[in-house]
Amino acid sequence: MQNSELALVQTVLYKLYPHYQSSSIRKLEKGLSNRNFYFELDGNKYIIKFYADSVPQEALQAQQQLAEHGLAQSVLYVDAQEKIAVLEYLTASSYDVKVSEALVKTLVAIHHCNVLDKTKLELKHHLSEAAFFLNLDGLADKLNRQLSRWPHDIRYCHNDLVKDNVLQTSNGIYFIDFEYAQYNDLYFDLAALSCSFELTKSQQKTLLDTYYDNCESPLPNYAEKKLEAYIGCYLIVSIAWYQKKQFKEPCKPLECLLIKWLEENR
Repeated sequence: MQNSELALVQTVLYKLYPHYQSSSIRKLEKGLSNRNFYFELDGNKYIIKFYADSVPQEALQAQQQLAEHGLAQSVLYVDAQEKIAVLEYLTASSYDVKVSEALVKTLVAIHHCNVLDKTKLELKHHLSEAAFFLNLDGLADKLNRQLSRWPHDIRYCHNDLVKDNVLQTSNGIYFIDFEYAQYNDLYFDLAALSCSFELTKSQQKTLLDTYYDNCESPLPNYAEKKLEAYIGCYLIVSIAWYQKKQFKEPCKPLECLLIKWLEENR
């Protein structure tokens, strides 16, 4: 961590907590969009997040609501003007996270939480915009036509379920980084898990079965086809986002998955 970054974090923390001596400040390398720093205060562990863009206040309020149900890390302080937030730091007990029943249970619980933030992700718009950037307009039109055939399964979704945003802790599975969380079709989150964990077709079917078992609902007859279509949507939107930001490394596996997906869905 550069001295200038350390000085900035110390200055902000002294303003927030003038009566305490913060310690163990270090930069966290994970997190592509924002700068995140770990610090300790009175024996407790925290993250201070510096946002590159505007603070997602609605998503953070929703995250705190989920935290009160034991489903997310707590949000302790938000300053939209200074573009910062302080959050609880969750310690991973294992880095070998898999798409387990415990993970699916956490997802189902979040999806069924009546979050006060009622904003909805306009996926059709984002898909069209991303497809234009990638010269895949025809594919986006095809996917939008397919999605119009099936019921909308709208839930409060995380919308960014990459591996780094799933933590195995001693208290169970937690999702972190809710910056993009909004109401959306639940299949977008299922598609994100399928891609991020590179699930096989058999594992995708198990994911669907486990999800609906935990919902205590029968598996819809359209489930597998709808998941397949949402995987295409997720890949297009994610690849375009990474390419625009020039994040090459996390983009590579998704590009390979898209090539495979295109071959399987000709």
